[in-house]
Amino acid sequence: MPVDRRRFIKTLSKGTVVLGAAAIGCDNYTQGQSDRNVYGDPVLLELSDGRIVIQDPIAILPLAYVSRSLREIYVAYESRMSVSVLVAAHISVSSGLWRIPLLGDDLGVPIDAGDPEREFSEHDISEWDPESSPEEGDYRVQVGSGEIESVKLDCVPVLPGKGWVSGGPWDTSKCNSSGAGLCREVFTKIGSGMKHEFKSYRTCAKEGQPVEFLSWICSEV
Repeated sequence: MPVDRRRFIKTLSKGTVVLGAAAIGCDNYTQGQSDRNVYGDPVLLELSDGRIVIQDPIAILPLAYVSRSLREIYVAYESRMSVSVLVAAHISVSSGLWRIPLLGDDLGVPIDAGDPEREFSEHDISEWDPESSPEEGDYRVQVGSGEIESVKLDCVPVLPGKGWVSGGPWDTSKCNSSGAGLCREVFTKIGSGMKHEFKSYRTCAKEGQPVEFLSWICSEV
């Protein structure tokens, strides 16, 4: 689905955000007030396996998006080289496939041709659907720099009508679009908390079931 980058608008809703003093696993870092520092309930969705996604939309189309399940990379043509360096990828001259290390891979070990988990076909970023749901291990690259955020959930509802959750605080590093350079985020687990079926006024019941939370964070390959 072609998308005009200038018309791609986000709806931002996040939990309490507090800026820290150091970056964790991000390629660039800036201090100061963030335009992501928004107060209010975040948008939380429940996956089919019971895990909770903390929605984290971005203002414009990313320069690149790596889909693990589709084994595809969507990238802006003018950013191919800088993106390939950032994600430590090798682009095959013969096949045109991108060989991209996964989170935790040893970058000193070359990726063999035909690796089903680490080879990705290239597509223009205009073909990426911004409404598609991310999957664990997906990457996205955008202009910006890393900035520490602390996220805490206190009896926040899960949509649509899936109960309430509590968790955190979790100190995570996020890409701030006001910075210079390139910033890479991976969609992954950020921590564990509790899911509650009942609450009294604004207080969740003490009883609950453990649940994992997923979100976008800056992370080294």
